[in-house]
Amino acid sequence: MPTTDTHTTPTSIPQRKLTPDLARGFMLLLIAMAYSGIYLTASDVGGYGSMPGGSGLDQTVSFTATLLLENRAFPLFGIMFGIGMVMLVTRQSQKGTSEADSRRLLKRRALWLLVFGIAHAILVFPGEILAAYGLATLILAWLLFRPSTVLARAAAIVSVYYVVVIMLGSLAMGAYAQEMDEGDFAIPGYLTATDWVERMVSGPIAPLFNVFFFPTLILVIIGIIMGRKGYLDDPERHRHTLRKLAIGGITISVLGALPMALAGAGALDLSDAAYGLTSGLQILTGIIGGIGYVAAFALLGIRLERSRGPITRALAAGGQRSLTLYLYCSVMIAVVMHPDLIGIGDHTHRAGAVTIAFLIWVSGIVLMRAQDSAGKPGPADKLLRTLVYRPAKQAKPTN
Repeated sequence: MPTTDTHTTPTSIPQRKLTPDLARGFMLLLIAMAYSGIYLTASDVGGYGSMPGGSGLDQTVSFTATLLLENRAFPLFGIMFGIGMVMLVTRQSQKGTSEADSRRLLKRRALWLLVFGIAHAILVFPGEILAAYGLATLILAWLLFRPSTVLARAAAIVSVYYVVVIMLGSLAMGAYAQEMDEGDFAIPGYLTATDWVERMVSGPIAPLFNVFFFPTLILVIIGIIMGRKGYLDDPERHRHTLRKLAIGGITISVLGALPMALAGAGALDLSDAAYGLTSGLQILTGIIGGIGYVAAFALLGIRLERSRGPITRALAAGGQRSLTLYLYCSVMIAVVMHPDLIGIGDHTHRAGAVTIAFLIWVSGIVLMRAQDSAGKPGPADKLLRTLVYRPAKQAKPTN
């Protein structure tokens, strides 16, 4: 049997921890706000180095989103996903589950995440992330049963790969920036056969792009490392390290995004090559920002663990039902914003999109809290657990 690094893996999880649930609940707000602008149809939405139009508030929101949300919310999700994988394997080990059975469990979970994600991509949001993390699980699950030295080598190799791929890809995007317009990144519609063909094609392709051209794998590996160290399992013990990670990670993240934000505000006039380099820098420093955000939530969890007020309990309820909350926010944002549905995206700008995302997230948190009070799990979370944990011969999706 391959060895597991027992010195760094948490040895017991006596009850559900508050910190991971808080982080999951709040990160879904950041994710919703980060991509809500994709449904806007104005030609001057801005973001990612493009100058926004709209009001002064819209421009302020665009600048702030570039600094704190764009290519920062999804890294937080990826790291939390890796931490969750460690917690899952740890719980199975405590129950006496063999390594072989744990591997099969991870594989079933990955396959069903692919199914959920591709369906979500086709029906709702082609840029979704569930399928990408299902694919990442299939690629990386073996690392959960290897010592930290192997994990460190994998992190080094994957990091070099992403630096090269992201910088080359960003430079290529910069070279063609003048030929692109907002329509190149528009969400497919619902009304024509062409719309549905585009959705059917992009749904299965998106996870491949997200895994191999966006730093998904390194984010999950970082999450596995942080999970083994028990940063979210026992944040009080790691308070000093977490403080350094939070301050350093968020500072580097903001500095790395600042050139892109300034370009979007019109304060920097970038050549195509400079735009590519700036874009690559913004993406890569977002990885470090994800680490900083996780550490910040861990520190927040220390404070909130002592006195669980109504807001804390509501956030935790959302985190416990993170799959349901993620899908709820995604579906509702699409219904409200998509031009082929209610179509608010035709009539608002960046600040309006972020506000709508926030209000939808709040309504989702309220619903998750109501389910928690009733002792009910999130429907999507319950369905995934049912499919994953029932006998493999019944649950395994066909390929």
